Amino acid sequence: MTHDKQVALVTGGNRGIGNELVKQLALKGFKVILASRDPEMGYESVQKLMESNLDVSFVEMDVDNQESISQATITINERYRRLDVLINNAGVHLEKNEKLLAMDPYILEKTIIH
Repeated sequence: MTHDKQVALVTGGNRGIGNELVKQLALKGFKVILASRDPEMGYESVQKLMESNLDVSFVEMDVDNQESISQATITINERYRRLDVLINNAGVHLEKNEKLLAMDPYILEKTIIH
């Protein structure tokens, strides 16, 4: 790792806004760690970004699983020894394939607060 680069972690970085955040941070000179709960999608996203010579790596992390978070923390500490920026972009949607307006308010509240 280059010591003069700041290290950033973006959760939910494999698609959408998270992926764009990863790209923009890397373009600004950050070493960016893309976190995703889906290793296949995470590695695929990192590979695409690396094709543009961006300094991006992958760590598996499910923000809804404390053990996964703990393991990702250990991995990041071992590889990079520090974290300068954390962007918690990952979201949790507890009821799949349900329209927002039809969702039980309890589920919606738990999704947002979680």
